[in-house]
Amino acid sequence: MKKNSEKKKMNFLLKALIYIGVLLLIFVVTILGTKYYFYDSDSAIKKTDLSAVSVDDIKLGQNINDVDLTKYTATENVVDNCNYNFEELSIKTDSKGEIEYINANYRKVKLYVGQEENVEIDRVNKIWEILGSNYDTKMYKEKENNYWKIAKYVDTENDIYLGLVYSRFNNEMINVILSNKKIKE
Repeated sequence: MKKNSEKKKMNFLLKALIYIGVLLLIFVVTILGTKYYFYDSDSAIKKTDLSAVSVDDIKLGQNINDVDLTKYTATENVVDNCNYNFEELSIKTDSKGEIEYINANYRKVKLYVGQEENVEIDRVNKIWEILGSNYDTKMYKEKENNYWKIAKYVDTENDIYLGLVYSRFNNEMINVILSNKKIKE
């Protein structure tokens, strides 16, 4: 009888240890999976000073009333819930009218990256030469368009994120995204 009760105790302990082990394994996998799923790729990018970057001399934080919008062609296409949509660019402002997002067609605007005069930049390689190599490159809207890539620069000190959308075949610039929040692919 004693052997039978000892055997039951051993079976119970073995089952308890297996149960605890499985729970521990599920917990560890959940923690690691969550960390992987929510991994912020921008945190791995070395910071670049983007305070001198502007699109057609429009900077983030600038009030929309200080921008001459008459030189742009109105369009009905809406980009990322932007308040102001034009063929050349789309602008999103906050409730105070300060610019917080610009998405521009690179062929129709001028991108200033701190140079004295606007240098003709048609390939992303030239911008990389000016801003340096502290960027991350990914496919841009991978499900919709497999031909474009985005190079992302980060300036957390000034809350500026710069996305350079370009052709993955010839590095020709397509769009420029300037934002005060993380740029979503």
